[in-house]
Amino acid sequence: MSSRTPEECVAIALKEEADESKRTAAIRELKTANECDELGALVREEGIDERYRRQALEALATPQCDSTLRGLVEEGSLEEAFQRDAKALLAAVDD
Repeated sequence: MSSRTPEECVAIALKEEADESKRTAAIRELKTANECDELGALVREEGIDERYRRQALEALATPQCDSTLRGLVEEGSLEEAFQRDAKALLAAVDD
């Protein structure tokens, strides 16, 4: 991971004024560092653009983050499209 802390990466990902490439890079850094809880929080954050939530959701599709992804599926609090995608990603990780 870069010299940024997970909290700084989350702040950048949430910052509407931030450049798209910086926001995407921040999410990628969280994935690289296996910061599953932070990625899960971004997925739950309805106040950010859907594309960043989706990037965070896809970043959870790793063996290291499968428990966070499973938690999102089991709590059932995501919108229908996100819930469906989370289930599909979880099934792919479980295979």
